[in-house]
Amino acid sequence: MNRFILLTFIIAIFSSCTVYKEYPIDIYKPGDIPIPSDAQSVVLVYRNFKYPADTLQRYYKDDYKLRKARTNPDKLDSILVTACLNELAKNLKTKNAFTDIKIMPYHSFKRHSGSKLPPLDFDLVKQITETTHTDLLISLETFSYFFSEYSESYESPKSNEVITANVWAVFDPVQENLVERKALIDTVFWNGYDESGNYNKNYQLPPRETALRIASQLSGENYSKRFFASWQTVKRIYSIPPLPDFEQAANYISEGDWNKAIALWEKYASENNGKLAINARYNLALAYEMKDDIEMASRWANAAQNLAVEYRNKEELKMILSYQNILKQRKKDIAKLNSQN
Repeated sequence: MNRFILLTFIIAIFSSCTVYKEYPIDIYKPGDIPIPSDAQSVVLVYRNFKYPADTLQRYYKDDYKLRKARTNPDKLDSILVTACLNELAKNLKTKNAFTDIKIMPYHSFKRHSGSKLPPLDFDLVKQITETTHTDLLISLETFSYFFSEYSESYESPKSNEVITANVWAVFDPVQENLVERKALIDTVFWNGYDESGNYNKNYQLPPRETALRIASQLSGENYSKRFFASWQTVKRIYSIPPLPDFEQAANYISEGDWNKAIALWEKYASENNGKLAINARYNLALAYEMKDDIEMASRWANAAQNLAVEYRNKEELKMILSYQNILKQRKKDIAKLNSQN
């Protein structure tokens, strides 16, 4: 049996046993909000809008049972909103997103509610920005939060959790443009484990008010990241058909040696290797993305797509098309970053 026939035989047996693994990578992404280039100053304001169903501010969850908080400062909402906006302002200032940042008082808007959240009237937006001498207005439209705690009988170890839900809006008064309206939900969890998975038995869980304040600050910090370029961790997928070379390539990946992995995958990238070449080409696309060669990554992704179409491999094709969209977005992000430098 010659080598080609043997390889074809192996592929036929094992092609359905391919393993897919995730690989985390850090990418540098531009800010998501298209801020006008001449916008140098901004004013932050709390809209003070509450939906009718948002009635649990004085309650918390204790082992899945709803309880009324024993202590609840009358100004708790003010404290948390202020913490959120201060953190947003601090991060915008640190990253030099704006030269001047102003924060309007908590009660600038009276508390109001409704089933729908209409945008601010631009006459009002202009009035606020002209009074504060600012170019843009960022509105925290609505802000909601909820605290839960779980004892060791439900969780091991015991834990605390805060969920924040908010809606943000950015207004450009000159163009009378709603630049963005964005709903964000964040969950902050405490259980005594650090990021490395080590447990500190002496760790003290934050009490309700402290946890709410920390979560509010994180909410403001997270929204600030939409205004400037930052590193983000994302996950990619690569395939490991049950052949020694692909398994060895996976070992090289774990060592960070992408050049050696490329050398192994290239051996299987030609059409002579049938469906196996789809996996090889897809993996090569990922490898070149890791080498910051997005053009070459796109070429290999396109080559993988062509072969997946030829073999009518729907599952592989779906994965490849998704990755092609990711690469297209990366090209746009890189171009945007270059234009900002």
